[in-house]
Amino acid sequence: MNFSDSNIRSRQRRLVRRVVAAVLLLGIGGVIAWSAWPRSDDGGRADFLFRFRGGSLIIAGGGELPPMIRQRFVELAGGPEAARIVVIPAFEFTDSHAHQLMEPWKSRNVRSVRILHTTSRQQANEESFAESLDDATGVWLSGGNQAWLSEQYVGTLVEAKLKDVIRRGGVIGGSSAGAAAMTKIMIEQGQEEAVEGTGFDLFPNAVVDQHFLKRSRLNRLMRLMDSHPELLAFGIDEGTALVVQPARGTLGVVGNAYVVAYVPRTDLGTSRFEVLKEADLIDIQGLRSGKVRVSSITDLDAILNDTSP
Repeated sequence: MNFSDSNIRSRQRRLVRRVVAAVLLLGIGGVIAWSAWPRSDDGGRADFLFRFRGGSLIIAGGGELPPMIRQRFVELAGGPEAARIVVIPAFEFTDSHAHQLMEPWKSRNVRSVRILHTTSRQQANEESFAESLDDATGVWLSGGNQAWLSEQYVGTLVEAKLKDVIRRGGVIGGSSAGAAAMTKIMIEQGQEEAVEGTGFDLFPNAVVDQHFLKRSRLNRLMRLMDSHPELLAFGIDEGTALVVQPARGTLGVVGNAYVVAYVPRTDLGTSRFEVLKEADLIDIQGLRSGKVRVSSITDLDAILNDTSP
């Protein structure tokens, strides 16, 4: 799609209306179609681990997470017998929260699960505090408040050690606030207009929005991307996770709904949307190229290119 300077705003408003309509159709059709899609088997698991080995992210859109998302996280962390999980709360933690944060991992019989929490940036820079990340094979960033994660940890030794987890082949996951904090340019808050914050820069050159379809956040994401056309945007719905292998640019989806990918400027000089679901195959290079298509329930591109009022 090519936009002239004179009509880009009006064209984008029409596109937003059509994307919302398409997404609603996808949601209705998806509920019907989902029951017919094959469940993952051992072959699917092996393929998943092969595609995302060597350091990965599981970025969940919030809401109630289907068991498969946590299962894939544990598998990428080395499997139940080897997985050493560290949970970082996105809020001021008290002992009353321990069961809520740890039980989803203990119930999967992981080797160990620990909580890392502080209210002090000074402590977040201390080796004795952050050393629990040294042997972690998986780190989970909880839901809560992404600004909390930023205030306590961005730019500290904890952030450096999170990047080390990825470099040595581990997995970092997060849901809701934990998902938003995955990227350097972070959506901190806002309804129609996104308020920018600074996240961990674990997923370079991207922006993530969560609760995406449930809370109708397409408009605010597109407004944000007007200021950052060099980035890729991923809107992740509840009950769904975008899986990323940053070193190779591999992308995947796990869960019950959809991830909306938006490329403001492809290599062809156009913009594009893709609606990704579980089992779709694409990578960052393919998205940016503007040439590689993704098999989706509805041909969203055709809707976007319809410029009628």
